[in-house]
Amino acid sequence: MTKYDIKAKVMWNWDHPNSKFLPDLHAIVNEEVSNNTYNSKRRKSFEGRRGKVIAVSSPDGKRIRGDQTRMYTNYYLEFANGEVCGFDACHLDLPTDADGNYEFGLID
Repeated sequence: MTKYDIKAKVMWNWDHPNSKFLPDLHAIVNEEVSNNTYNSKRRKSFEGRRGKVIAVSSPDGKRIRGDQTRMYTNYYLEFANGEVCGFDACHLDLPTDADGNYEFGLID
């Protein structure tokens, strides 16, 4: 899937201070993605890979969470080959260095 194939209602630009991720930040798919039976084999195949945050799901195109009807926020990552996949926020971590500071790097 590419960013043009996303069928969910998403926001491409946001700056809410409570967001776990902001546009263009990198995120790493953590091992929790493989510990949940509801995740597809495709999603699980991204474990440990780094991607660039390009979109966040939105119930109305204006807000990220809405009226408490959704439990998780879904972020979409774009990888080096242009492939895009959406992940629950709990399956993503910010890349950090040994001191805990955000660390840019190459996307996988």
